[in-house]
Amino acid sequence: MKIPLVFLVDPISKEEISPEDFAEFVINMRHSIGLTRRDFALAMGVNRGTVVFWERGNIIPSNFASILNTIRIVVKVRIRNKRLIA
Repeated sequence: MKIPLVFLVDPISKEEISPEDFAEFVINMRHSIGLTRRDFALAMGVNRGTVVFWERGNIIPSNFASILNTIRIVVKVRIRNKRLIA
């Protein structure tokens, strides 16, 4: 299952996504805003190892909805900051 960008606006439930799809989503979001795993983890309020686990498809977080919301905020803020700098 490919995760469309609308996923950020209209989240799906944890049961509707595989760990591999979640991993791909996290990687794509992190790359799209140009952050390292370390910086992405800092922005997300988690440790780098957690991001590594997500990106390897090891786990889907138990607080899935909250993580999606945080990713949405991090991406939005990063894009807004890039626009202010440009």
